[in-house]
Amino acid sequence: MAEVLPSKYLYLTELTFAPNHKWSEYYASGAEIRAYYESLVKEYGIDTHLQLRHEVLSAVWSDGISEWVVQVKNLNTGQIFTETANFFVSAAGRLNEPKFPNIPGLDKIYEGIYTHTAQWTDDLTRQLEGKSVAVIGNGASGQQILTNILDKAAHIDHYVRSKQWIVSALAPNLVTPTPDTPGGHIFTEAEKESFEKHPEIYLEYRRSIEKNFHGRYQGSIAGSKENNEIRQRFEEALWNRVGGDKGWFDRLVPDFAPGCKRPIPSASYVDAIRSYKVDYVDHSEITHATATGLVTADGKERPVDIIIAATGFKNGFLPLFPTIGKNGLDLRKHWADDGPIGYPATYFGVMAPLVPNYFTVCSANTNGQGGTFPLQTEISATYISKVIRKVQSQGYKYIYPSQEATDEFNEVITSFFDDKTINDECDGWWKSGFGKSRPLLSWPGTGHHRFDISRDPRWEDFVFERFDEGRRNRFEYFGNGYTEREESADEISLTNYIKQGGRVDDRGLATLHENWND
Repeated sequence: MAEVLPSKYLYLTELTFAPNHKWSEYYASGAEIRAYYESLVKEYGIDTHLQLRHEVLSAVWSDGISEWVVQVKNLNTGQIFTETANFFVSAAGRLNEPKFPNIPGLDKIYEGIYTHTAQWTDDLTRQLEGKSVAVIGNGASGQQILTNILDKAAHIDHYVRSKQWIVSALAPNLVTPTPDTPGGHIFTEAEKESFEKHPEIYLEYRRSIEKNFHGRYQGSIAGSKENNEIRQRFEEALWNRVGGDKGWFDRLVPDFAPGCKRPIPSASYVDAIRSYKVDYVDHSEITHATATGLVTADGKERPVDIIIAATGFKNGFLPLFPTIGKNGLDLRKHWADDGPIGYPATYFGVMAPLVPNYFTVCSANTNGQGGTFPLQTEISATYISKVIRKVQSQGYKYIYPSQEATDEFNEVITSFFDDKTINDECDGWWKSGFGKSRPLLSWPGTGHHRFDISRDPRWEDFVFERFDEGRRNRFEYFGNGYTEREESADEISLTNYIKQGGRVDDRGLATLHENWND
């Protein structure tokens, strides 16, 4: 069967426990990725619990009832109502609130179509035909938008403020997309059939790709041999892509080290910006907008029909709404740039002091270097589940990390990144400012480092509150001494600690009875 398979595959979007044998291409489209997750929502029965088109307005912890009081707005009806819950888990993601450029007149004077990449619609795609367009920003969204609308627009003004490392792929040994095959590789029906019929082959290929995201931590150390080699490789690739044109090379190659901000994989961006249809504006900043277009500092006005802001997102590590714990502590204000701390000082990226029974799936400092983002969220979800089970099953009212433990975790973060490339002279959403500033995205270590450390919560780092502490026996959760499992008398559940025959390897022995009730 191996002969019908191409040499490499990439499944950055898959959950570890939910393989998909039917991807149409190596770099799947947004629509296909969405369809994958929507199918999982239905398969696992999550859809019956979802309330879409609802906006959370505030979440406040009540000491009086030991619950969260959450105010919610139904966006279809406008109705505002209140929900209460013992636990509050924020899974809002990081890149979700569009950040528009601060250009005078753009939102009030300009009379054409003005939008953000996060607000893209199919109607806008149709409106691009034959139009003059401005694309502001050259990050991941800016590069993708420009290359995908080039054939539709009559002309594009591309406004660029800073340089990016433009790469062929996110990691070595991955399939490189090309202008003709932006998906990298289109899977044949024979390939998809072999994946489905032979899951062991699919597993092998998933692992062969996943390994490329591990073991590269030396390249993140500033001035290291490995990082210098990465720079050399990136520069050689860029030189080849511009065909040895030193003028374009100097305009595109960054001064900062690879790893200071996210590299941008792009199949055809360099070719696109050199097209006769594109004016690459990197020499003069936008000063203001007129009714018909944009004006730069050199006094030139460029009229356009459509302006697209590809300018990223606001600080996604902060709560999107008032999130208030004990003593009126509002994390949104407490962690804000102008707040008393100035950054999200989380505990392990998932909890916060004085905020009982509160969890975030991917707040600051949760991304271990290595492993995909879906895997990082699975690790967070597993950790959160363990903490919630502890509170639910052992008679506690609430839990939160101590201030001392949180402070020491953040000290580790500061020292870990002291010699890393992220502190070079650049800005981006991975950190809080320009140059040496607070890293926000990354865990202080590799992916496997995070996986291992997060396996078992350090219960001694937490503040626990029991129900009616001082009056009830701490072991009251023992109940009557019996379990529901025994009441059901189901043969499998009563004896599921007995395993099918075969030698248990050393790894299996190490965790033999940790999850036998699952």
